[in-house]
Formats: sequence, C-alpha cells, structure tokens
Amino acid sequence: MTAMPLPPPGDNRLGAITDDLAQKGWSWQPGFLPDALYRALREDVLAIDAEDELELAGVGRDDAFLLDRSIRRSRIAWMDRSTPAQAAFLDWAETLREAINRTLMIGLFEFEACFAVYRPGGFYDRHLDSFEGAKNRVVSLVVYLNEDWKAEDGGALLVWPEGAGEEAEPVAALLPEGAGVALMLSETIPHAVAATRATRYAIAAWWRVNPSVYGRVDPLS
Repeated sequence: MTAMPLPPPGDNRLGAITDDLAQKGWSWQPGFLPDALYRALREDVLAIDAEDELELAGVGRDDAFLLDRSIRRSRIAWMDRSTPAQAAFLDWAETLREAINRTLMIGLFEFEACFAVYRPGGFYDRHLDSFEGAKNRVVSLVVYLNEDWKAEDGGALLVWPEGAGEEAEPVAALLPEGAGVALMLSETIPHAVAATRATRYAIAAWWRVNPSVYGRVDPLS
C-alpha cells in the first residue's frame, strides 16, 4: 500500500477548532481536508457506492441497535485502512486527536469512522451522537466529499446549541461542501441532516475516551 504524504493541519486551524469546541461545543472548518486526500477519499466512496457495498444505517448500538427508516435514511461502509486513502485519513485524524487532547485535555482515545451516503430523499432526524455520561462517543467528526454542492440540493447539517429545546431553531445550517469538516461534542450538541435532493457523500467519525479500569483496555466493539 503506497503512503499518501499529507501536510499537517495548520496551527491556526487547529487553534480555531479547539477554541470553538471549548466555547460553543462545535466547529465548522470549510476546505479543511487536504485536497489530495479529499479527491482520493471521494474516489473510494464513489467506488463503494457504485459496487453497492453499503449497509443500511441504524440508530443506537449493540442491544439498542434499531433500523428505523422514519428516523434515519442513509447507508454506511466502515473504514478499515484497506486503501491508501483510508489509511491516510485515519493518520490525518490522529493529528486532530493529539491537538484536541493537548489543548482541551479530554483524553480522546479510540476512533471509528465510516463512509456515509445519503441518496436522494435521505435524512437523519435531530439527535445526539452519545448519551451524556456514556463516554462511548465524546467528539464527533464529519467530513464532506461532495462536488459543486448547491443550496437547492438540501442535505444541510443542522446544528443546535447545548440545551436547546425541541422547538428551538438551529443556529447553523452547514452545506456539505467538499473538503469541509465539522466537529462537535457528541454528548451535548444536537444535530440533524436535512433531507437531501442529491446523493450526499461524507465520512462520519467519532472519538471516545478509554473507560478501562484496573489495567483492562476496553476496545471498540
């Protein structure tokens, strides 16, 4: 597997991300993914979609997992370093983990990521990525792999502030523009994916802390 050399994220962008997470719980960074990585990952997800190697996405984990098309309508494929693009992305994400841990000292430990494809009509209702205190997901990362996305294509990431009631309006509607990156605190920032009118390509990923006790490592299931 040929390595893909990438420039590290700049200190100014990393500082903006950690400041945003500390102050409001979420951050939007347009054009943050390196161009070579964006194009390689887009090729990967287009190939996976064309070969129909995607599974229906559900809600919840383990015994609470549920396929509910009234809440979430998308398809996913888990990343496993099987291509140079996936390996490079996971290495790039590690630089983010180190920067967030160094500045915010929240102990991000393990990482999981999947390609997420929303075909026309796809959506995901308002939700949190983790229940408070569960620590199975602490910081969420979303990376967009679309080209020439327009407002009329729909599919915006809707973001609410911590504690916002169900009747509250979102404070942001982020178009899934190529190479754009969103981060948010998984336990506290409600968000949703508005219905899309075009096929919407992204990576959805999460870091969690290590709940190990007595020297026992608790890996991702």
